[in-house]
Amino acid sequence: MIEIRDLHKYFGSLHVLKGIDLDVQKGEVLSVIGASGSGKSTLLYCINGLEPIQQGSVRVDGIDVHAKGTDINKLRTKLGMVFQQWNSFPHLTALENVALAPKIVKGKSRDEARDIAAKQLTQVGL
Repeated sequence: MIEIRDLHKYFGSLHVLKGIDLDVQKGEVLSVIGASGSGKSTLLYCINGLEPIQQGSVRVDGIDVHAKGTDINKLRTKLGMVFQQWNSFPHLTALENVALAPKIVKGKSRDEARDIAAKQLTQVGL
């Protein structure tokens, strides 16, 4: 579960996220839509701990993402995010690109990572 309370994010004097409150339940699929520059990517970066926040809290499965003692890399194994300008490695196939994270982050074997990747690609129609 993701719990966001009174989230504020500034870039200098620009107040990008203004008191965001949001709950996302386990298994729930959520789309964040809005105009260019409205803070969609910034919100995702704050949830993943890629951007610091100025006020509020972001909790994933009860863990405060922005707390000093949080093992952010371990926490990120529970999170997924698609970047707007994401580019795959051109020397790898789609299957090999998708299999990288299970292999590198989760320590899965090559075959197990390929099986996971194949299921994920099938799920999205590729």
